[in-house]
Amino acid sequence: MRLPPIFAALLRLMRVRTLPTVPWLPVGLLVLMPTSALLAQVPERNLLRLGPGDRVRVEVAGDSTLSGDFDIDSEGRVLVPIVGLATAAGRPFGEVAREIVDGFNRELVGPLVRVIPLLRVSVLGEVQTPGLYWVDPTMTLAEVLAASGGLTDSARQEDVRIRRGAELIVLSADAQILPSLRSGDRIVVGRRGFVSDNGPLLIGAAASVLAAVLTSLILR
Repeated sequence: MRLPPIFAALLRLMRVRTLPTVPWLPVGLLVLMPTSALLAQVPERNLLRLGPGDRVRVEVAGDSTLSGDFDIDSEGRVLVPIVGLATAAGRPFGEVAREIVDGFNRELVGPLVRVIPLLRVSVLGEVQTPGLYWVDPTMTLAEVLAASGGLTDSARQEDVRIRRGAELIVLSADAQILPSLRSGDRIVVGRRGFVSDNGPLLIGAAASVLAAVLTSLILR
């Protein structure tokens, strides 16, 4: 890709080499980063493997008609505008992103393209809107729960579980680091028990009963 004169001048001043187009190019920044550096920032994302039912988010700077979230079909393929069909399931996501970016480079002049994996997960239990959600694997647990409308009043915040087949991971709702999500994960928020929900009422009732018993003993 041929850089505009102002970009080339800035790069010469900063002594940064001009490198080939990469699958992750931050919009609005005037510094081109090598592919290796960009991949190092999101290693898990680039090694992630999507499956049917997941989605690929494509953001093309300045062109909303080419941007969007695109479903991976039952055969593991994703259909991206002007790029066409790409095999997205079962491959390291870094390879999928490169193929999509290369497709845009063949059709457009100097596009700025960002490609993001979206995993299909279930958020269930004590949340406002339980259901299926497509999430960026870099999201925190709080962000995933916020996407489902947040916790209900009956939620037990220290009992958030990720169910993955036979595997069970227990977290707290305020956990800032979310274990690497996988397609098909179920995030379940537990419910507080009767005693937790009605603690003040039970304490008040017990106090009333104790007072009545003590009064009756005194009056004897």
